Amino acid sequence: MCDRVMLTPLTPEERAFAEENHSALEWCMRIQKLDEDLYDVAAFGYLQAVKKWFARPEVRQWSFKTVVKQSVRRSIGHERERQDRQIRTVSLDDVIPGTDDLTYGSCITVDNIKYLTGEKEKKGMKISYDVPIPEVARAGRASGVETEALLEFLVSTHKTMRLEYDDPKQAKGKYSTIQSWKKRKGRDDFNAYRVAETIFIEKVTKSKRGEKQ
Repeated sequence: MCDRVMLTPLTPEERAFAEENHSALEWCMRIQKLDEDLYDVAAFGYLQAVKKWFARPEVRQWSFKTVVKQSVRRSIGHERERQDRQIRTVSLDDVIPGTDDLTYGSCITVDNIKYLTGEKEKKGMKISYDVPIPEVARAGRASGVETEALLEFLVSTHKTMRLEYDDPKQAKGKYSTIQSWKKRKGRDDFNAYRVAETIFIEKVTKSKRGEKQ
């Protein structure tokens, strides 16, 4: 009874029969608890049932409602299978099922951020001319923020620099880093001093180099 028939245009007789028994479609949707947005899919199954009713007299051993129910169920099943094969669109703010409020957006990796912003992957290289070269680049890999700030200070027109920290212990550690870097690089163009949580840096002129700090 569930075999399909080719859905060709209804004959006048079939059309009249379909209109007269349209309540069977409404009954079928009600008992199968189908939403209104599935009406078109259910109607397709209903028309299949009408064609089958006239093309295959053997199905008349069952009531027309039974034929409609089976045909609509088959049509709905095929539609759901088709939807399951499609890629579903979800919001990045949606919670992933089975997780503790984890959203799809929170799972995006840094490498894939460009797909959200529309930024295209940059290939090749960009060439620029007559650009300033930072001192930290000339000195090679820096030890940290303090070293970068120190290098920029030494090529500036400033004579002194002050670095302030949250507590003396932190300042002591940073002071040791600066002094170690100075010794390792053989720099004699500045002196460093620490008072509590503050580090002072002063440039050393050529005439004063070699003097004891």
